Amino acid sequence: MNLEKKSSPPQADYRLGTLYGLATAILLALQPPFSAPAARNLTSIDFMGFTQCALLFSVPLLIAQAESRRDFAVILLDVRYWPKLAVVFCVGVIGLALFDIGLSSTHPIITAATLNLTPFWATLVAFVVTKRSISISPTLFFGSFLTAFCGAMVIAWSQIDVEPDVLLHDVIESALHSKWIYAVPTPIFFALSGTLVFKWFSEFDEQAAIAANFVVSSLVLIPVALVMSDFGRQSHFTEESKTAILLLLVGTLANSAAGRVFYQKALTATQNDNGYVTMFFLLMPGLTSLISFALSRWIADLRFISGPGFFLGLALVTTPLLLLSLSAARATASPTVPGRSGPALLR
Repeated sequence: MNLEKKSSPPQADYRLGTLYGLATAILLALQPPFSAPAARNLTSIDFMGFTQCALLFSVPLLIAQAESRRDFAVILLDVRYWPKLAVVFCVGVIGLALFDIGLSSTHPIITAATLNLTPFWATLVAFVVTKRSISISPTLFFGSFLTAFCGAMVIAWSQIDVEPDVLLHDVIESALHSKWIYAVPTPIFFALSGTLVFKWFSEFDEQAAIAANFVVSSLVLIPVALVMSDFGRQSHFTEESKTAILLLLVGTLANSAAGRVFYQKALTATQNDNGYVTMFFLLMPGLTSLISFALSRWIADLRFISGPGFFLGLALVTTPLLLLSLSAARATASPTVPGRSGPALLR
């Protein structure tokens, strides 16, 4: 059985990976609109604490199937996996800390630019950790990335209702005086956590692996929130904060729970082509804007600015991603090279 696995490694399925990648982008795009009220009404420690509660609440849903429960128990009870769980937890915490330090008071345009670099860093992480190179022409990949990156930035720019010269001045001031440099590695840690889960837990059900990691992070961070703030105390709640917390829980279940599961499924389908999967994250600014428009009737301060800039940016994002997905699908369907298993382009 082991010999058969070595001689016939799993083949990447980019059609399935594309579907999972798109689903991930949609779910991740739900987080900003739903968490915006909580970000205004809660401290960063309370925000973290309620987010961890939502992740803990998602565990029963993630392990609803018998296979998932079995794998979940194996991961948590086998001491061989504890150091790996600890490493994934530390990677996530470092990424969150750098995000909070670097981007909490930074201009939204700089935040968008930092996060939109994720596909580049994810490609590098996949290559360094698992020696997984991109599966298509580097020229096509990086050309698509640069075009989609510019499109995502145009969308972000279009959603700020400020005169262009004032906006440019604010961005330059923020770049010179904020701590955004600390957040530059943030996408690296996000991509690294996904690649490490793929590398160390790929033999298990993705939902079980994610649930186990959620349990570890919640058991550490919820007590930290209880000690460091008034998290969970009745005096902490107002009518406005209760609504914000409810929206945060819903957004976290969609983003960090369901979104993370689909992200891992996309990595499994593409055999850890992290750069390809995270390319679809560049759809998030456009999706978030459209979701904000749909929710603006019920959630105050959410808005959508419809204009030429938004639609130009959307075209710049979707066109290269469409070409990229078609090229990857053809690579999957291409005949195998003699003496190799899998498509000719998957090297």
